[in-house]
Amino acid sequence: MNAEAKAIAELAGVRGPLAGTLVLEICGEEPSGSLGTQILADLGATVFKIERLPEKDVPAFDPPAEGKPLRRDVAFFCGLNRNKRSICLDLKHDKGRAVFHSLARVADVVYDNYRPGVTARLGADYATLKALNPNIICCSVTGFGHTGPWSHLPGYDATILALGGGMSITSSGRPGSPPVRWGNPIGGIGGALYAVVGILAALRWRRVGRRGGAWLDISMLDTQLAMHAYRVPPALDGKVYLPEPRRGGIGSVPYGPFKCGDGRWFVVGVTSQFWEAACRVLGHPEWIDDPRFATQEQRQANEDLVNSLVAEAMLTRSSDEWQELFVGAQIPAGKVTVISEAFRHPHVALRDMLVGFKDGTFGDRVKVAGDPIKMSGYPFEGVESPPGFGEHTAVILKSVLNLPEEECARLRAERVAWWPLQGKVYERPSVV
Repeated sequence: MNAEAKAIAELAGVRGPLAGTLVLEICGEEPSGSLGTQILADLGATVFKIERLPEKDVPAFDPPAEGKPLRRDVAFFCGLNRNKRSICLDLKHDKGRAVFHSLARVADVVYDNYRPGVTARLGADYATLKALNPNIICCSVTGFGHTGPWSHLPGYDATILALGGGMSITSSGRPGSPPVRWGNPIGGIGGALYAVVGILAALRWRRVGRRGGAWLDISMLDTQLAMHAYRVPPALDGKVYLPEPRRGGIGSVPYGPFKCGDGRWFVVGVTSQFWEAACRVLGHPEWIDDPRFATQEQRQANEDLVNSLVAEAMLTRSSDEWQELFVGAQIPAGKVTVISEAFRHPHVALRDMLVGFKDGTFGDRVKVAGDPIKMSGYPFEGVESPPGFGEHTAVILKSVLNLPEEECARLRAERVAWWPLQGKVYERPSVV
């Protein structure tokens, strides 16, 4: 391993199967970009988050006093950027682009979520980078992709969900009620997940097929359409999917939320194999032999009656009591929780899904969602705090690009690159 490759590997946040893989992130601070690169960083890749320069030097981060909340923008950043390294470069400056191109020559992946045309103006498009590094993999996540009549338009989560058909089946189901955007920004998240799958496939293709680099054109609208999956053939054959809060995707009844005696909502998933057990748990074994409910088709035909009977039964106990009963009978069910409650579930702690940081910047005072990918050979060893603004600019210039100290200082003085002269900075310029 040469000095350059060693420096890249040593700058990874955690160990993982992507060790030694260098990812350059040039993204707006949004899940379609930053979540995708965080997943790669969690898998052991070295991720350089390339950020634009501040207009002026900014003060060092002052952690909040014990018991005080973290500033919202910093908390948001913590949720999308752990295990990364930050370098501030002006890609609109000729020298800044030259530094970026030097990094691209040794990189494996360049990941962006800008509108078509932006990367070309910055000299960060696939055609430019492939000429410098034939093995480069570029991944572009946009609202509508790089082809088609809408390719030039911006795409936000709500508009993507509306156009992709998903919002038509997420409302209360009451007549006249408006469609509802899903609570999580699934437009951006879906784009990130498909982007990561594509990147892993391209890395494999490059290694095994010896095919060189690739350009991935990921459209968030495309990903929303793809996620309809099993609904597509029936919908194109005339089936109208309505927002049905109490019916499962395969027509199971009862399926969905019911209010409990304590006023909390509780969701049951009673498919055919659980019907008899659910009748007993609900205290109505007589429903088992009721001819109106004998099969799934008959329960569908009498859906309003089934739901009204189950709703009445659910009011007799609290959500916690129902959870104990349904879980004890191994029937899919659960209390509707807010996010903070969900992370207090004992199962979550045992799966390392609520974690602090292993370094001193935030430590255990700030908690983030853990990595859901559990892989033998790479046991959980903690995560590193998200990088301070420009925190790693100097070390990347010196150790990866082998620039002398005086050249690094000159780049900072000319505002080609930037890093704080003391302390860590978490105040970043807006990208909106």
